[in-house]
Amino acid sequence: MLSSNPFPTDHAFIDFCDRDANWGPLLFLRPERKQRISATRTIAGAVLLGLPLGLLGAIVMSLFAAAMARPAPALMFFPLLLTLAYGFVGHITLARAWNQRAARLARFS
Repeated sequence: MLSSNPFPTDHAFIDFCDRDANWGPLLFLRPERKQRISATRTIAGAVLLGLPLGLLGAIVMSLFAAAMARPAPALMFFPLLLTLAYGFVGHITLARAWNQRAARLARFS
């Protein structure tokens, strides 16, 4: 059930989400203002951001580990960790704020 009282940060999250430039190449994932952000969209965004950025981070960590003569972490550990983190944070911040606004807009239209 959605709370009728938004958190003070919800307006900042919604303002952030309303700007096209903030979505970057993931703009196709942004729904209409009255439409909820589904778990599928949240997961897709997390995967599309977390895997490539996490892979880049894993490569950098592997190079650093080789330079320091230490064992490198598993290649997919950091991408999976980053994807899960993006999904969790996106769900409890951006998606929650967006979905509360979508519910309010749908109720008043």
